[in-house]
Amino acid sequence: MVKPTLLIIALGELGTALLEAVARTDLFEVIHVGSRSLSKAQERANNAIIGAGIEGFFPNIKAIKLDINAKESAKTLREINPDYIFSAPSLMPWWKLTDSVSDLPFASFTALHLSLMVKCRDLIERANIGAFWIGASYPDVINAVLNRDGFGPDCGIGNIQEPIPKIQCRVATRVDCQPKDVLIRMVSQHAFEYYVLNNAQSDTLPPYLLKASVGEHDVTDIAEDILRDSFPFPYDLHFNRVTASAGLNALSALTSKSSSSIHLPGIGKRIGGYPVKASRSGVKIDLPPVWSMQQAVAVNEASLAWDGIESVEADGTITFTDETQSGLFNLLGKQIETLSISNVSEQAKLLLSVL
Repeated sequence: MVKPTLLIIALGELGTALLEAVARTDLFEVIHVGSRSLSKAQERANNAIIGAGIEGFFPNIKAIKLDINAKESAKTLREINPDYIFSAPSLMPWWKLTDSVSDLPFASFTALHLSLMVKCRDLIERANIGAFWIGASYPDVINAVLNRDGFGPDCGIGNIQEPIPKIQCRVATRVDCQPKDVLIRMVSQHAFEYYVLNNAQSDTLPPYLLKASVGEHDVTDIAEDILRDSFPFPYDLHFNRVTASAGLNALSALTSKSSSSIHLPGIGKRIGGYPVKASRSGVKIDLPPVWSMQQAVAVNEASLAWDGIESVEADGTITFTDETQSGLFNLLGKQIETLSISNVSEQAKLLLSVL
């Protein structure tokens, strides 16, 4: 069977890290690298080709000029006709924000990610190619916003996946087994990992559900204790390599004929992340029998406040918490209570003008 093709839209730090990771696999027949700067796309493609070649992989990587703002890009997308699309655009990624705004809730800057994801959505929708779309820009929230407004990503990557190896490794040490033998099932939203992967002892965590087992033995109590252990972690550019690993894990499952048990955020209209069964046939949420879907959804929606979001409405409108509204007022000198597709461009411009 011919292997599928992948298109990576936007070559920021995460898109580039994913390119480097996936270049060192045999998952795809062709990897298309799209950027509004063809020279940048070619340089990043060649860097991946050389590095992968040294390690014994020789991927077919093609650089293309793809500007999500340009009308002709829909035609380009149809000509490429990828099976999978990965996008993680942002007007200003989290790691570029200065210390002067570090005390604002994370959701304060959602417009900087959503504005470009809307343009990606419009491009993919115009092309009408039926590709599986992975949206990786704050997927726990933005994917739901887009899907509730209309068309949006099939799923995201990262966030819920990233704390799991910490739990597996430390549980394995406690019970004397291999980390891969520790089975984790978890429901959590974006804010959760920042309380689990840090150098503090976290007594209070955002809402979540967790079940851990080794064979027939339930070790959830041990896993619960380990969640709160100190785990110094570099929230800098190196973090993009971790998220790229999460992306590679997702792509490996999504391109396989057989189903794999993994965790993914941003699935359709749902907030947060879930345990899933994933294959090239798609993604299906796979909760343990002791958890209901209603319970899992409620947990993730309750976690939104920890990011600074009061709610995400049925039409995709975000209502910010009082704390976020206050922070945005102090930053922008303007009262901002909500974010939606209709006002995202204006809000993004306001943020950029002061950052």
